[in-house]
Amino acid sequence: MNNNYNIYQKIDEICARLEGFRAFNPKLAKLSYSGGRDSHLLLHILRNVLKLNNEQFPAIYAKTYNEFAEIKHRIEEQDITVVDSGRRVFEVFEEVGVPLWSKDCSVNIYYASKNEKKYTKRWAKKSKSQWNFTDNYFWCKKNNIICSDKCCKLLKENILNKNKARVVGLREEEGGRRSEGQKEYDFCVRNSKVLFKPIFDVTNSELMEIEKALRIEPLNIYNYLDRTGCVMCGFGTKKQIAKKINYLRWYEPSRAAFYLKYFDKYLRYRKII
Repeated sequence: MNNNYNIYQKIDEICARLEGFRAFNPKLAKLSYSGGRDSHLLLHILRNVLKLNNEQFPAIYAKTYNEFAEIKHRIEEQDITVVDSGRRVFEVFEEVGVPLWSKDCSVNIYYASKNEKKYTKRWAKKSKSQWNFTDNYFWCKKNNIICSDKCCKLLKENILNKNKARVVGLREEEGGRRSEGQKEYDFCVRNSKVLFKPIFDVTNSELMEIEKALRIEPLNIYNYLDRTGCVMCGFGTKKQIAKKINYLRWYEPSRAAFYLKYFDKYLRYRKII
């Protein structure tokens, strides 16, 4: 009983944060919707608890044509605004490079391709991490692969920023590099880079309890994957990528085959296959 009370209290707090942000920043009260668990929780609260439609509190989704089928179907059912960058993933890969390993690793490799001596010298001073920047950089160089993190920016971030979608579904445990810096629920957005994160203090276990309380049916995909994102993405730990491949093999076999073929050298280099 006490646990349920805490969960409902948390839902009330999230509602108050969303209403407060809308009151103080009406022009920026737009949800950046991804179809994932965090942003879907916020959309459900906006539409079914606060009873705010897409005109009163818009939700913006940047279409990539690279969604998992389950995520795509969920998006199509929502009261949201779908925007299209006009780009396709392979066009973006050819233009700016392929996302591999992690955002941090890809950024470092991209800039090292512009100034190899500077970056390899810098990496030599760093303590060991799970991403071996030096070896990964020279592997890309040997295989004539351009690696960068710019894919997400062109397909999603730039268009969401243009539409001023400042409200994001982001748990602290899922934040990664996106969560650096300010972590509070700032009702006064000072510049375009500040995002409002109304569920930043929601833990993984609390998220599941809130979903139960609000009768949100989790997608089947989350029984297999912790994160979804775009299908044709090379970001992730070895375990995360292996799980994605296995999920695709079972539920979207043709896409699994294409992923394995496209990233064959990379997957073998990382000993994922």
